[in-house]
Amino acid sequence: MTDELASWSVQSGTEPPIAALRGVQRVWSQPLADQCFAEILETSSVLDKARMLAVSAKESGAWLHALPAACLGNLLNDDALRISVGLRLGAPLCEAHTCRCSAQVDIYGRHGLSCKYSAGRHSRHSSLNDSIKRALVSCQIPTILEPNGILRDNSVKRPDGMTQIPWKEGKALVWDVTCVDTLCQTYVAGCFDKAGYAAGRAEGLRVDRYTNLEERYFFSPVGFEVYGTFGPAATDLLYEIGKKMRDRTGEKRSSEFLRQRVSIDIQRGNSACVLGTFPHARGLKEVFFVLDIQKQVV
Repeated sequence: MTDELASWSVQSGTEPPIAALRGVQRVWSQPLADQCFAEILETSSVLDKARMLAVSAKESGAWLHALPAACLGNLLNDDALRISVGLRLGAPLCEAHTCRCSAQVDIYGRHGLSCKYSAGRHSRHSSLNDSIKRALVSCQIPTILEPNGILRDNSVKRPDGMTQIPWKEGKALVWDVTCVDTLCQTYVAGCFDKAGYAAGRAEGLRVDRYTNLEERYFFSPVGFEVYGTFGPAATDLLYEIGKKMRDRTGEKRSSEFLRQRVSIDIQRGNSACVLGTFPHARGLKEVFFVLDIQKQVV
């Protein structure tokens, strides 16, 4: 038995667990898994390390635990599921081609996640805001999206949503959602060292952008990364909303369900971004329409 413990200590790089925990399989397997993961990170490229750190974050895999039921809106179609898994594993997603913005897209399809012409960015942004609004409404907190007239400088910029009753400290909640690409040149150097760096930095930029709101409103940036990582402010806000949902509905898993919903919104948006790099082509709808007319005539 002593030899086996010594061998395990060498492989895991740590001391054996205490006697009271030696009957739990996880305390034996987790150090070995951590050691293996650290070795993989050491030999990985900058992009692969940033990706693996991002997908190893707890919240990034929330969509994997969601019940795949169409009635709940949690069901991913075949393309969305394939692309979500492929991005997470770093697997090839498509053939190399030219994006509509004239940039070259490699077999991994990651260009679409940050392409300014990708339609998926807008649909993902709208879905995330809608999920937050629906969660607040379920707490009996009336909410509006894209409120007008709350900035005194009459700027064209406006946050994504606002509660119509006080949220905290007698102030209404105002939030602004952003979802950034973990592997873009702006953030990849920071994400190489720390998971969630891109989301945290994006949240900081949102705070600077809406600094004039702090006097009258409780402003919260809501930052996400395309690989599913949440920013610190987003984590805190979703936890508070989930807590209010649990108190209102009695469902203890409200916070978990909310994180799953947000995570699925991100995956759907990623799929639309990747598919949006392909040129638009006309289908056979006209042919089918003509055939249908002919059947009606006959």
